[in-house]
Amino acid sequence: MLTYSEFDHARAYVNGGVKLHYRTAGEGPTVLLVHGWLGTSYTWRHVAPALVAAGYRVVAPDMRGYGDSDKPATGYDGLSLVADLRQLLAQTAATGPVHVVGWDMGALPAFLLAAHHPTEVASLTYLDEPLPAVNLAEMTTFRQETYGGYWHFGFNHAADLPEVLITGREREFWHYLHGLMLFNPAAITDADRAEYLRTYAAPGGVRGSVGWYRDALTTTDQFAEVIARGKLTLPVLGLGGQYGTSYTHAQLAAVAEHVEGGIIPNCGHMVAEEAPEHLTQALLTFFSRGAESAAAASTSSAAVPALHV
Repeated sequence: MLTYSEFDHARAYVNGGVKLHYRTAGEGPTVLLVHGWLGTSYTWRHVAPALVAAGYRVVAPDMRGYGDSDKPATGYDGLSLVADLRQLLAQTAATGPVHVVGWDMGALPAFLLAAHHPTEVASLTYLDEPLPAVNLAEMTTFRQETYGGYWHFGFNHAADLPEVLITGREREFWHYLHGLMLFNPAAITDADRAEYLRTYAAPGGVRGSVGWYRDALTTTDQFAEVIARGKLTLPVLGLGGQYGTSYTHAQLAAVAEHVEGGIIPNCGHMVAEEAPEHLTQALLTFFSRGAESAAAASTSSAAVPALHV
């Protein structure tokens, strides 16, 4: 099986010249893997090779502000990131609807891509993340039931403060947050930490990290607008870690008609790194079932004679 280190590294230039670095390999239907906060394309190192071995083409970008991609000061709201992803896919010559997989804050542009461009998306996988405009306000409220709430939303939203406090202590900040999000610390090795910190601790490395949160209220408005139109009709898979955002699957029923998924046992928030085998099998089963349904629908449609009026 092809290893992740053997994937091709490439660049796409999007939204006025912002460089996005991405990794890609394989042939077949395209799977777009969108990482989340404090991650990069490296987040998918255990999952992507197995998808390629199963007959899929993988495209895994470093999102703007992250990894080896450019780190501009603006453009971190959901729809700006959707524009990045669509232009990236066009430059990779992706054909046919793509399977879009988003984890953590990367699930937000993944959802908006599916909502705004459903004919371009074969399926949506939403991994371990609340839903803006549905329950994010509840989860960020300071109260006992949420263990003080998702304080990092307010922290990263504050103007200039995160940069002042994190710059020069990127390693300590990154280690602290990963320690909170992991159920199984052994899932992240010293080599993994070094790869993440190679770019996070570089000049401008925190820009994407804070950018997503500073534009989070705009992204929430964008969610509210598409949710008001009605539920997604394409296939949706929702998975959350037992010790992460365990309600991920249940919440999606409010915004999508066809939802499957559940809770990944003995797993925290970092589902692609803590439970890669479980996640990979769930994705392959989900993709396969969708392909079978599409083929059945096509066959059924072909069997019905056309009406002439």
